[in-house]
Amino acid sequence: MQEFRRFVRGPVGKVLLAAIILPFVISGFYGYFVGGGSGDVVAEVEGNSITRRAVSQRVERVRDMLRQQSPNMNPAMLDSFVRPEMVLDGLVNEQLILSAAENAGMVYSVNQLNPMIQSQPLFQEEGKFSNVRFERELRARGMTPQSYIRGLRQDMVKEQYRSGFMATDFALPAELNEQRRLGEQVRDIRYAQLDLNELRNSFTVSDEEVEAYYTDNQGEFMRPEEFRIAYVELSTDDYADKVSVSDEDVAAEYEVRKAIMEDSAANTARHVSHILIEVGGDRDLEAAKARAEEAASAIAGGMSFADAAAQYSDDPGSANAGGDLGVVSKGALPEEMETAIEALSPDVVSEPVVSDAGVHLIKVTNVAEKRDMPPLEELAGQIRADLQQARAEALLSDDVATLEELLYEHGDLQSPAEQVNTQVLTTDWVPLSSLPAPLATPRVQQALGTQEVRSEGHNSELIELSQGHYLAVRIADEKPAEAMPLEEVTFAIRERIKGDMAADKVQTLFAEAETRIAEGADLETLASLFDTQVEEQEGLQRGGAEPSMEVVNGAFALPRPAEGEASDLALIRTGNGSVVAYQLTRVEDGNADPLNAQQQMAALSELSNVEGQRNFRQVLALLREEGDVELFPARLNPNADDSQ
Repeated sequence: MQEFRRFVRGPVGKVLLAAIILPFVISGFYGYFVGGGSGDVVAEVEGNSITRRAVSQRVERVRDMLRQQSPNMNPAMLDSFVRPEMVLDGLVNEQLILSAAENAGMVYSVNQLNPMIQSQPLFQEEGKFSNVRFERELRARGMTPQSYIRGLRQDMVKEQYRSGFMATDFALPAELNEQRRLGEQVRDIRYAQLDLNELRNSFTVSDEEVEAYYTDNQGEFMRPEEFRIAYVELSTDDYADKVSVSDEDVAAEYEVRKAIMEDSAANTARHVSHILIEVGGDRDLEAAKARAEEAASAIAGGMSFADAAAQYSDDPGSANAGGDLGVVSKGALPEEMETAIEALSPDVVSEPVVSDAGVHLIKVTNVAEKRDMPPLEELAGQIRADLQQARAEALLSDDVATLEELLYEHGDLQSPAEQVNTQVLTTDWVPLSSLPAPLATPRVQQALGTQEVRSEGHNSELIELSQGHYLAVRIADEKPAEAMPLEEVTFAIRERIKGDMAADKVQTLFAEAETRIAEGADLETLASLFDTQVEEQEGLQRGGAEPSMEVVNGAFALPRPAEGEASDLALIRTGNGSVVAYQLTRVEDGNADPLNAQQQMAALSELSNVEGQRNFRQVLALLREEGDVELFPARLNPNADDSQ
């Protein structure tokens, strides 16, 4: 059973991961927070444009996601893995799937979305969905509830389409038996290996040969340019000991907060419910008002506000909760709604109210009770910390503004640093590719690579590394690339020459081995040619790595020999440059031990899943082949000619 699992999760699974799963990961939850925008069109898919900006936003979000999962990942490796071309390919697949799903008439209703939205921790307070937080979080990301719901609907429609192929496939017991026969099959081989590493060690290289190679290939043995980087750093933490907060300050702040609370609408907060009629698509403002009037008439005719919300409201966060928005304070809702709420008596339904979100019917259930300010003793610690933080940030803000100006006015960092009471720090000699903390960030590397800093010797702009953390750099000194001394590279050169000698001999012996196999030579003859011994390996399994993956894969590609006989000889080059001659001596099919009912069901389910993924990969390939897709990959480069 384990062999079967390895089989179905082996190379097939890896191909599917790259071809199908990755484009969906690229979409994911982050897709809902990507706003539209202008930018050069890099693809046209079924009449829909994909812009360079959209690709760039998605690239950064995927990289951010991977950085959070693997903080120690090399930035260069991350950039090479998540490439704009790959992300564009995923976006094209998404749009093709969405278009196919819409053409098939697939839909996803607001009522279906409600539980999904309400279960998102991002939109919850104290474990419960909060409509106020829902709107606040979306606004903070440049979204509206309508655009968020539209994106979520699209993703669920795409998932419906995908599931229609992947979740409906099935496997028959006969297919499972055949897969087990192949997946659990074991094979025995005999082989002779010409090991490149052992062959390398059989050669000797003289000092004269090393020196000649060093002279002829001087450019390969150079130290990169190195620099000493000067920098100044400003951080909120540096100002913590420069501010003080007295008991009088705390008491005064307490009184200010108390007065604000007494005067604010937070002290007269109202419990509010609403029915939202969206404007968009085929429904204009007048149609939305008419539907709101229809809902109001239904309520006037005896329908409860909660039932009307369930039937008419387009707000996914409150429609199934009677339209309940909870207790809201001033500033939490659009101004038009707040104006109407202030004029409403409890349990009275408003006239239709128009806001950017659509048309509302509003009902105030009750006015929240007056709340008392906690005593000073209870809030003093938090107030003191808030004042210290605010004063430190104010000092930092002043110095940031000052330093930004001084960096342009001075040809060094020393004078600007003195005027903001900080120090100029300087690194040891380092290449730009291996900067120490806190300089080891892409933004600092980018600044050091600009013409103004690298070539003209100016200060960089002030770089914001994170909230409350700023830094400016300049190149204090530089050393050009220089040749490494011969004694430092002698060993590496000697090994390289030996490797070249070994590779040449392997190539010669490989060609001779091919000739001898064609002449009918046996394995012992090839072992003698390779100056090695014939070895045996029993019980090879698919996906194994001994004696090498190439040999294992080759052994499973050979036809089954007659009982008691060996197959013809095969010759293969392995990944490390070695050569292996081998032949198949025995094949034992899998599926020897029957599965119980539970194992049979699990195996059939797993095989069905693999087949479903394979089928959907074929569907996706068909969509790419027959769909209206035009790509402009050259435009992914911001400096590309618009005519490309």
